[in-house]
Amino acid sequence: MLTSILEVLSRKESLSMTQLSREVGYSVRELESALEQMEHMGYIRRELFGQFCNSNRGINRCSDHCEGCGFLSSETFVFWVLTEKGQIMVGQNHSK
Repeated sequence: MLTSILEVLSRKESLSMTQLSREVGYSVRELESALEQMEHMGYIRRELFGQFCNSNRGINRCSDHCEGCGFLSSETFVFWVLTEKGQIMVGQNHSK
């Protein structure tokens, strides 16, 4: 399950949790649990866009479109990104 999720995430497509769960063949609940486990293991990291603002660290990933910057948004989007460890895992999996 974990490698199939990593492979889908490596395509860098914007998928909803429902779409991702269908693609890997697990329920949304199972997928959420797997993503949290993979994050804890260091294979992926969570990136937040929307109301979340990193301007206090000198990084503003939301391009000035968040509540902290004056743009009121009722939604925050979560994107899962492969870490270097995750990229290595996908690379090893493809070479088999």
